Amino acid sequence: MNAKAKGSRVEREIRKIFETKGFKVVRSAGSLGSADLHVENIGYIQVKARKEMAIYNWLEGNDAVVIKADRQEPLIVIPLERFLEWK
Repeated sequence: MNAKAKGSRVEREIRKIFETKGFKVVRSAGSLGSADLHVENIGYIQVKARKEMAIYNWLEGNDAVVIKADRQEPLIVIPLERFLEWK
């Protein structure tokens, strides 16, 4: 499967998760660097799919991970299902 097809498949998968929880979602196919999804009441979301991401190791055994690059604002990473439980 090429990278574009994999990205599209994952975007559709994430869209379906939001929609099953009652969110209205618009997917912009071929977003060319802009947001992949717009989720009502949440905002614009960029979806990334990679074979491996160290962040999963950091999240193991924890509820969330806060990451911060030099001179950038901190970001919080939590499992999507946990986030959707807060709705």
